[in-house]
Amino acid sequence: MRARQFSYAIKVFEAQWDRHHDESVKPFFEQLRRDTRNIEARQRRRGKRKKYAAHDALLSYSVFQNAEGLRTDLDRIDRGVGPRAKIGYFACHGLPNRICAAEDISRTKLKNILGQRSGYDGFLFGACDFVDRPTATQLLDAAPYCKWVAGYARWTPWLESMVCDLMFFRLLLTGRFFRPQANGRWDHVSTPQAAAMALYEDFTPSVALRFSLFYRAAGRIRSTLEEYETTVDETATS
Repeated sequence: MRARQFSYAIKVFEAQWDRHHDESVKPFFEQLRRDTRNIEARQRRRGKRKKYAAHDALLSYSVFQNAEGLRTDLDRIDRGVGPRAKIGYFACHGLPNRICAAEDISRTKLKNILGQRSGYDGFLFGACDFVDRPTATQLLDAAPYCKWVAGYARWTPWLESMVCDLMFFRLLLTGRFFRPQANGRWDHVSTPQAAAMALYEDFTPSVALRFSLFYRAAGRIRSTLEEYETTVDETATS
């Protein structure tokens, strides 16, 4: 099995939730980091040869309250990143055309902020209602260095979307899940869009939640959810 093409640094930006919510995504990502760090150690204990390069994702975490705070956090110097590709993950409430913090940030303002920051491979928004095709297109057009934008086009329950996001990152970071030896192995995953496509099969609520990753390909912006649903329709009619 060939080595993975990228190692990633995940930068988590969490907005202050309202007074009815005291959850935080931070412990979930800390567990994700511990889990990916231990994968190869578990394999060695089982006497298996190293067949691919999973990695311990470099993780940073910050809390923002408004556009200026988010801009400052995005500009923070990333020590030890080296050649890793950075992913920005935004945990916040969302509405069509805006993400919500103590002071909401409109899609236009966010587009201007992200368009001025380079070095990011992609952005994932853990926010309700925000990432549809028009929003993804505007963000990708504003940030030509960015390869993909992912998120949800409808309201999502907090825990379900958190699990969905974690499974996406797990697939992207490790390439596959490990199951008991009696079960078959899953295919190698080498790109964010492949991780999103695998997610629809492995965590089927992601389809109902309208999770989609928009990415550039062949001169246009494609959606993994649109591709998946087209494939399902073609299979059903064949």
